[in-house]
Amino acid sequence: SFPCLTAPVFSLILPILRKAGDLWQAEALHRKVRNMLMASKFANETEVTGTETVLLLAISHTQLGCTVFALKKYDDAWQEHKSALNIRLKELGVTDALVSESFNYCAETLCAMGREAEALPLSLQSVEIRSREFGTSHPAYAHALCVLSKCYHGVGRSHDAMPLIEKCLEICELVFSPCHANIIPNLVVQGDILQAVGELEKSLSIYQRALSIHEKNFKPGQKDLQLEECQEKIKGVIMALENQVAYGHPDPMLNGKDKISAGTPLIVITDIGRDIDDALAFVMLSSLKKMFILNPLAVIVTLPPLEDRACLARTVLDSLGMHDVPVGLGTDVACPSEISLKPFNGIAQQNPFYFERGGSLMARILSEAEEKSVKLLCLANLKDISDFIVKQEALFRTKVKEVVIMGGASYSEAREQLVPDETASNNSCDLTAARHVYAECQQHNIPTTTISRYAAYGCPLLVSFLDGLMKTNHLLAGEIHNSNFKSMQQLWKKVNMPSWMPGRGKLPARCNREWFLDFFKVKVDDTTDLLREILQGSALYLYDSLATLNCVDAYVDFHFTPKCCMIAGTVHRLIGTPSSSGVANRYYLVNEMEGLLKEAFNLSLEGMHLHTNKWEISEKVDDERENKPESSADLNEENTFGGEVYDEKKDTV
Repeated sequence: SFPCLTAPVFSLILPILRKAGDLWQAEALHRKVRNMLMASKFANETEVTGTETVLLLAISHTQLGCTVFALKKYDDAWQEHKSALNIRLKELGVTDALVSESFNYCAETLCAMGREAEALPLSLQSVEIRSREFGTSHPAYAHALCVLSKCYHGVGRSHDAMPLIEKCLEICELVFSPCHANIIPNLVVQGDILQAVGELEKSLSIYQRALSIHEKNFKPGQKDLQLEECQEKIKGVIMALENQVAYGHPDPMLNGKDKISAGTPLIVITDIGRDIDDALAFVMLSSLKKMFILNPLAVIVTLPPLEDRACLARTVLDSLGMHDVPVGLGTDVACPSEISLKPFNGIAQQNPFYFERGGSLMARILSEAEEKSVKLLCLANLKDISDFIVKQEALFRTKVKEVVIMGGASYSEAREQLVPDETASNNSCDLTAARHVYAECQQHNIPTTTISRYAAYGCPLLVSFLDGLMKTNHLLAGEIHNSNFKSMQQLWKKVNMPSWMPGRGKLPARCNREWFLDFFKVKVDDTTDLLREILQGSALYLYDSLATLNCVDAYVDFHFTPKCCMIAGTVHRLIGTPSSSGVANRYYLVNEMEGLLKEAFNLSLEGMHLHTNKWEISEKVDDERENKPESSADLNEENTFGGEVYDEKKDTV
């Protein structure tokens, strides 16, 4: 009759039952408590249910989930943890410590169900939140690292999992004693990973240590399932040693031939981290990959700091369900740029990833590809493609189907060829490389599609769209939203400085307050600071997302009106010129982009949704798109910009 009073009493008894090994009795009582709290909630559904009562229900879901998980009832455990997670997200917000607990339990349960690919994005969220809330020496952070290592091990990246489980054990052995019972599950995971990478003798030693700790901490009849697991692991390794067989997962990133079948093969060159643009292009790519339209085979990062940029690319890809796309280290162009995006810094601090050199990675993938099958998408400078042509010209000529470039170019009537736009940011980083790539493509009849900044000016989105992305509860969406606001604030400060002040950087003198208000369509008065609310109706230009869409011929045909240049019998497309944006219908294009971006975030976290049917999620996105009061596509026609425009990546025109 008084669930809010009865439940805490049960919560004192239930841990005793679990520790005593009476999981079945504990499960029955947990269900009783959970049902009492749910009945109380539904009985008062016409009234405002108190946060304390709802959060108590979330705790009950969590405790029941942990109990049935120990009984290996994984489907039941997953449903309970999802219920707890959705309650906590609604009441507390995505960055709360209790939310990280539910993310972690959902991920751990999915791993036990053999669904590590779905678990990985949830686990990344948990690690990041716990690193912020508890720091990187707390056992809660260690537990999240353990689950993350399970995810990487389960998707075939055991080498990436190893540093994470080692850090987990390092933390636990400092916080607890080396023989504490809490260390046993972590040791089992470490043994599994060692076995997968072929370290069988080390794996056997780790399993034996786990068994020894169990026998020291528990009496016969306690934790029997854990005891049986340790014993079975030891038997399995002994058999493997006798037969010299290593049980492991194949590395999906080393098998390029299998990957080439699903969608148009694509290699991406990026300078992710300079701003939000490349990250949103990755989000777009995630949607197109899930739709089997594009098949990203590799991502190559360029611009120093290369290792940090590669780590950012790796975690962003993993968070979007693209764990099987390898990341390579590209060229160290003398155009350094700070990394402004740090959505998963809690993982990056551990530096767990190994990265192949970009040229070697491209060569390996292209050598396994069919002739004229792979598209190259360059969202950065063209140095990596230029160097690859010099070293692997035959592979480039025979395997590359098309080069899609975010930059700018024009057709020279006098020379009868394309020449790169020297004012485009990506081209100007290494103009020699840009000229070389365009010349080689034309000489060897490899088609190019060049998207310029003018195309983006023809289809601006609203900054308020980023608020909608945050509602997906994906940490990357929140980081993109906040990073964009910070960069706009910094630019606002610069344009309000006198033109002679050093603090303006390379900002041209004409880029003043009036230019800012006109270009971004911001309305302020003299007494107004540039607050978040003021920017809701301002323009957002997604250059790299547009370039990603242009890797799909069907999108090009429907959404764009390219200028086609026939050179030696090969068509080269230019989208966006000073006189024309090259956008066929801004309304359709903007809605297409918004739908793809939002769906990518939703589907990457499908492991937390109470209803995980992809088509239901897709229909929900369509409904929201139809019913929302204001769309980026509703921006005034005057937002189609031409002429020289400020490029925020370089503080130049």
